[in-house]
Amino acid sequence: MRKMMKKSKAGFTLVELMVVAIIVAILAAVAIPLMTGNKNRAMATEAQAGLGTVRTALQVYKAEFNGYPAVGAVAVTAAGLSVKAGDLDGKYYKTTGYSFTTCNASNYTISAVGYTNGAENITITLNQNGDWTGVP
Repeated sequence: MRKMMKKSKAGFTLVELMVVAIIVAILAAVAIPLMTGNKNRAMATEAQAGLGTVRTALQVYKAEFNGYPAVGAVAVTAAGLSVKAGDLDGKYYKTTGYSFTTCNASNYTISAVGYTNGAENITITLNQNGDWTGVP
């Protein structure tokens, strides 16, 4: 009597490998757009935080001097506020990228222009009414 030896099955079949590859491709197709959207929101959040800091400095200035500084279109650090060089530096926006489009005794518009990491030429603005533009 001869004993039949069983062959052990080692490895994966081509069909199993293809199923795994398809599942990975589907997950990647879903995850990549979500991650891109998160990066855009992170850039916008950084700019909004910096612009909020400038807005707070403007409110303090207005409380002390009964109006906003009449500086026209200049860098935020040149407006005589408590915002100094480096205060607004982050991953996507630098202090030098924050400027006033307009600023007079009764109103202002502040802009933040990105400098690196995909934020180049992305501009987010805020005015005295709290209206944002450029936010995704």
